Amino acid sequence: MILSGIVLLSMIANLLFFKQFYIQNKVKSINNAYKLINNASIDNKLMDPDFHEELLFLCETSDLSVAILDNNGNVITTVKADDETFIDMITGPTFSFINEGGSKPSVEIVNDPFFNNKYLEMKGYLDHNEAFIIRCAIISVEDNVSVTNRFIFYVALFMLLIGIILIIIFTNRITKPIVKLTDISSKMANLDFDTKFDSKGINEVDMLGENMNEMSDKLEKTISELKSANSELLRDIERKNRNEEMRKEFLANVSHELKTPIALIQSYTEGLKDGIIEDEESRQYYLDVIIDEAGRMNNIVKEIMSLSELEYGNNPIEIERFDIVEMIKNKISSGKLLMEMKEVEVIFENTDESVFVWADEPKTEDVFMNYLSNAFHYCEGEKKIKVFLEKKDDDIVRINVFNTGRQLSEEEQKRVWDKFYKADEARSRDYGGTGIGLSVVKAIMSSLKMAYGCYNSEDGVTFYFELPTK
Repeated sequence: MILSGIVLLSMIANLLFFKQFYIQNKVKSINNAYKLINNASIDNKLMDPDFHEELLFLCETSDLSVAILDNNGNVITTVKADDETFIDMITGPTFSFINEGGSKPSVEIVNDPFFNNKYLEMKGYLDHNEAFIIRCAIISVEDNVSVTNRFIFYVALFMLLIGIILIIIFTNRITKPIVKLTDISSKMANLDFDTKFDSKGINEVDMLGENMNEMSDKLEKTISELKSANSELLRDIERKNRNEEMRKEFLANVSHELKTPIALIQSYTEGLKDGIIEDEESRQYYLDVIIDEAGRMNNIVKEIMSLSELEYGNNPIEIERFDIVEMIKNKISSGKLLMEMKEVEVIFENTDESVFVWADEPKTEDVFMNYLSNAFHYCEGEKKIKVFLEKKDDDIVRINVFNTGRQLSEEEQKRVWDKFYKADEARSRDYGGTGIGLSVVKAIMSSLKMAYGCYNSEDGVTFYFELPTK
C-alpha cells in the first residue's frame, strides 16, 4: 500500500512538475551559456580555442545550439549548429534580432517553422554588439514525461510484485507464531493449558512464546492447587454445615423422644414419694412404668449412639463372605416367641439352597432385624410376613421382607428413612419404637454402597436391600 502510494505520487509529480523543472533547468543552462559568451565578447576571446572548447562542453552537456555573428552578419562561431537550414535561418533575411541596444535578452518559447519544433530561445546582441542565438529543443519533454512515467510504472510494478512476495514470506514468518500465541492465549483464557508454543529461541517472538509456556505451566499448577484448596474448603464447609444441622436435628429429636419417658418417670416417682399409692398392685404398676420408660430411654440412647457412629464413619466396615440364607434362618428362629405373642406367621421362601454374599455380617444382621422388627410391629390383616430372595443379576441378590397391612403413601416411603420419623406415632408408642431403626438401615446400606428401599405390594408393604454375591 505504501509502495503503491509512493509510485502514484511519483507519477503525478512527474506529470505535473517535470516539464516546468526541465524548462527551468534549460533556461538556467541558456543563461550560463549567455554569460560565458558575453564575457568572451568583452574580453575579445570569441575566437579563442579555450573559449570554444568550454562553450562546446557546456552545449553538449546541456543540449544547446549556439551561433554568434559579427556586425556584418558573418558567422563567428557555431556549436551544434552546423545544419545548413539552421545557418540559413540565422543568416537569412528573415532573421531579426530583439533587444537591440545592448540590454540582456530574455528566454522565450518559440515554434520554429523550419524545423517544426518547439525551442527555448535566447537571441540578441552581446555587449560588443555581436549578434547571437542560443537554442534548446523542448518538443521531447512530453515524450520524456510519458516514457519516464511508464518506466516508473514498470519498475514499480516489478518492485510491487517482489515486495508482495517478500511481504508474504516475512509476514508468514512473523504472523504465524503470533497467531499461534494468540490461539494459546485464548485457550489459556478458557483455562486450557494443554497447547504449548514450539519455540526455536531465535527472536523476541520465540522468547515471548517460552514465557507464555512457563506462565501456562505456572497458571495450571496454581489453578489446580486453588481448585484443590477450594474443593477441600467446600467439603469442610459442607461437612461443618451438615454436622451443625445433624447436631440441631439430633438435639431436637432426642429432646422430643426423651421428653415423654422423663415426664412419666418423674410423675410416677413423685407419686411414689408422696405416698399417694395405697395398694401394692398400684405401686407395682407405677414401678413397672418407671422401669419400662427407663428401658425405653436406654434403647433410644443406644440406637442414637450406634447411628452416630455409622454416620460419622467411626464404625469400620469389615467385608466377609457368609451364607445369607443361614443368617436369615437363625434370626427368624430367634424370633419365634415374638411371633407367637403377636400371632404373626413368618414364611421364609428360600430355605433349601445356600446363597453366599460379601458384606459386613453384623451390620447385615442389623439391617435384616430392623426390617423384621418393623414388619412385626406394623403387620395387620392376615398377619403374614414373607421373607424371600431374588437374583437381580449374576452378582446381586435382593433380600425382601413383606408384611400384610397398611400401605405407605409416596411421602411416607420417602420419609421412613429419616431419623425419628414414625408413620404411625400411636403404634410406635405402643411397641416402644424410636423411629431410628430404618435410619440405621439407611446408614449401613450407604456405607456398603448397595441399594435399599420399599414399595407397596398388593396387600401390604415390602422392604428390601441388596448385597453382592461376588
